[in-house]
Amino acid sequence: MKEGRPSQTASLVALLRALADLGFSSVPGFRDPTARHLLAAPWSTLLRFIEWRRKAAAPSRTGAAVGVEQLALRTVLIDTYLREALARGVRQVVILGAGLDGRAYRIQELADSVVFEVDHPATQNFKKSRLGALKPIPQRLHFVTVNFEKDSLDVALQQAGHRADQPTFFIWEGVVMYLTDAAVRSTLARVSARAAPGSGIIVNYATPGARSRTMNFVLGLWSEPMIGERTPETMKALLDEAGFEALEDSGIQEWAQRFSDPPGLQQPVTHFRVVLARKRDSGAGK
Repeated sequence: MKEGRPSQTASLVALLRALADLGFSSVPGFRDPTARHLLAAPWSTLLRFIEWRRKAAAPSRTGAAVGVEQLALRTVLIDTYLREALARGVRQVVILGAGLDGRAYRIQELADSVVFEVDHPATQNFKKSRLGALKPIPQRLHFVTVNFEKDSLDVALQQAGHRADQPTFFIWEGVVMYLTDAAVRSTLARVSARAAPGSGIIVNYATPGARSRTMNFVLGLWSEPMIGERTPETMKALLDEAGFEALEDSGIQEWAQRFSDPPGLQQPVTHFRVVLARKRDSGAGK
């Protein structure tokens, strides 16, 4: 991303969530009222235009609608994993590369938790400027400034008050596809060092073939190239190396089977997946 400018891909993701909130999705009951509040021009203008056009015609299930459906399904899946961790008693949540994530402002189950939003300073400052009337739900919400390619995540979290002796649920959504293998490996090692027994992590990643020519062109204009496509086997190996055991690894077809209405609504093949993993006990073998 360009120096001093917030992530444009974060704004794109927020736009897609806002469209899903407006009903451009087959996911029953999907709601993310925070998304539209976090958008600034030209994204907010585009949202209003699409909203106006929707009054005249039903949304198509091609083009942008495919991205809306994917984001809605991915969001609901990660929300489900988060709620399951909270139900098990986890009370620390770390959102790595938080972008314009609205979970700390819409998930009521976080009321007894401490949330750490980790991201680049330009994106964090932009997000803070857009919060407006949005109020955090957790007991405490900490903004932690980190450049994943340069800074020490371990030091930053420690200084922010994260307890390495307490279980944590880590959310790494929409980030690793923009990072080198070295940065992913280093971050996972630092996450593992701060992950007490009972901790878990989700990693959203892209498999080979995710980059279309159009996507490459747009991401290049934004200086946010997608440089890290990985197979499920590679992602599992990276997690295993860091001391995490992969429990579930799924793509949009599985998400649609679980959350769409009707179940199993036909979805186009995409190259984005989510893996859920847990911290391996120190005495357990690989």
